[in-house]
Amino acid sequence: MVRLDDPNLARDLEREDLPRMSLGDHLDELRKRLIRSLLAIVAAVALVMPFKKSVQDIIVGPYRAQWRMGFVEHIEGLEQKAAAATAAGRELDERTRKYLDVCRHDRDMILAGEHPYPQEIQHETGYPVPYSLVAINGLEDIFVWMWAALVFALVLAAPVVVWQVWAFIAAGLYQRERRLFYRYFPFMMLLMAGGVSFGYFVALPFSLRFLIGMMDPSTVGAMLSIGQFLNLLLALTTAMGLVFQVPLVMVALQKIGLVTHAGFRKNWRATVLVIFILAALLTPPDPVSMLMMASPMLVLYGVGLLLTGFARKSDPPVLVQETRP
Repeated sequence: MVRLDDPNLARDLEREDLPRMSLGDHLDELRKRLIRSLLAIVAAVALVMPFKKSVQDIIVGPYRAQWRMGFVEHIEGLEQKAAAATAAGRELDERTRKYLDVCRHDRDMILAGEHPYPQEIQHETGYPVPYSLVAINGLEDIFVWMWAALVFALVLAAPVVVWQVWAFIAAGLYQRERRLFYRYFPFMMLLMAGGVSFGYFVALPFSLRFLIGMMDPSTVGAMLSIGQFLNLLLALTTAMGLVFQVPLVMVALQKIGLVTHAGFRKNWRATVLVIFILAALLTPPDPVSMLMMASPMLVLYGVGLLLTGFARKSDPPVLVQETRP
């Protein structure tokens, strides 16, 4: 079967000659690219190191977001107790009144993160969730900071590292393959950034809020170490970044002929089941985290169906020429 009107047919049949490289040349090229990438990462680490507080503020951002949500609910609960006591014609107990007075007076300052003594917020307001994360041992904070500095350095050095990786790979690709990379790579990066942002700003805060809300302060106190939180943050944001690649993966599978648009539509029930299974495996064991991951995956699957449908319609008609023996 030959597609006579495929505009890429001539290029496929008459590909340019690629330069021949020996194993030693490949290893030398790889060494050169690795050294440049490592130098960029080391320079980025040196740039990040002086900004420990700023980096840690970014890391604990999702924790503070869920803490603020819970703190507002705590104040609303105190206000409801005060209203119920007034309606019943009795005095509010002294401790609850003290908590409520502090919350009313310092609410805006606390929610803005401007309280001069954040370590005293839990004791003064009666909200049982600590304002800050904890370090289980004396070395956990510095270890987490080193890992965080490396992660931020990788993000800063990513343009250089990606370019070096691409320069090494592109030497063995044909012109048409390089054009495909240039076409889809920006969309891949945008989807990755969207997934990481969704995990950071939405999925993680609401998942933590649900988990902490399930705790009974009379028996279990909410406390999370900085090491555990960083692992959860990296795992969830990385998973969401990969999940957001679903539309491009669907288009790629269609382009190489492994799955057609009709196949994606026909097997949507099985796909939905797989999505929920993956969401349950890749998130903490609670329904909110699972739904936070499964919901965008379902939306992205729908986007992928639209893209594969458009890609199918844009394909030129196929003319078949039978070859005789």
